[in-house]
Amino acid sequence: MSHRRLSPWETLLIALFALFFLAEVSLVIRQERTQIFATTAQKVGSALIDFAQTRSQLLLRNPDESFEQYERRISTENFDTQSLYSKLYAVQVARLRYGFARRGLKTSELDEFYQRPGSDIAILEVGKTLFDNGAALRSKGVPAEVKGWRRSILSIFRAKPRPKGQAAG
Repeated sequence: MSHRRLSPWETLLIALFALFFLAEVSLVIRQERTQIFATTAQKVGSALIDFAQTRSQLLLRNPDESFEQYERRISTENFDTQSLYSKLYAVQVARLRYGFARRGLKTSELDEFYQRPGSDIAILEVGKTLFDNGAALRSKGVPAEVKGWRRSILSIFRAKPRPKGQAAG
């Protein structure tokens, strides 16, 4: 049984096929992770919007409530809102903020309010920002990833090889 050696072109072709296959697998995995991240951001954003709206309903003044009672109740409700936010959402929001920053999606609303939003209005802004950023990330989709990869691959092939025997310089 004789073994035939592969020509350099056949070896190159096999190597390119393997490279493109690995690149495609990597692209699919990255895109799937991005979609999962975006979906999580939208879910957390939606939950924060609901949370903020529910908490703001608690701040409405009751008709039989004196102004002093109302002020005390608002202070207590705001404290409770901050406490619940810290327990239920702060860690998730911080993780999502970091994930968006890594992907180049930084927003002043998220940077300003994510650690300790001062009110239900700030929590609502954080929720809307997470939801909108998640939607923007989901809409980027595969075409943007593919275009980026195609540009980098084409730039490699556009580099002109030096003729043999010619020195670099």
